[in-house]
Amino acid sequence: MKRKSTHRRQETRDGRHVPCPLSLVSSASITLVELLVVLGIVAAIVVMSVPAFTGYAKQIRLKTAVRQTMGLISLARSMAISSHQEHAVVIDAAQSELRVLNTVSGNELEHIVRLPSSVTVALLIGGEPSAKTQFVFRPTGALVGRTVSVVIADQQKQQAITVIGTTGAMTVQ
Repeated sequence: MKRKSTHRRQETRDGRHVPCPLSLVSSASITLVELLVVLGIVAAIVVMSVPAFTGYAKQIRLKTAVRQTMGLISLARSMAISSHQEHAVVIDAAQSELRVLNTVSGNELEHIVRLPSSVTVALLIGGEPSAKTQFVFRPTGALVGRTVSVVIADQQKQQAITVIGTTGAMTVQ
């Protein structure tokens, strides 16, 4: 059974029929209006998703800063235990940096945590804001003094890393 073609046909000089080139192009292509509608939908989706991506990026910055700070505090505690010497975590809020310092020799370790400019850091000792800029781990792993909280915040959220004074254990709140 022969199928009937929906294309317009042209006849050549020798009597053969060939499809019209214009009819093939118009049936297989999309119109400018269809293209503009699709581009409008894509643009609307992009415009609606930009604020979500911006908020997600801020969350990631804060989480990364907290993880890096926890790693540095853990390193200071480990260094105090392994070297049998007191090590301090020094907080430079003006530079948004945290460092580890060997309190016996006065040497700073190479490990420095630099926080993003949108993130702030503060030190609480015993739950109260403190003018001190450091806390010290003993060779036993415990803190010299009371429980300490390092508060890391951006414009919308904050997280506190609490180091228990008697054990040196850390929690994030």
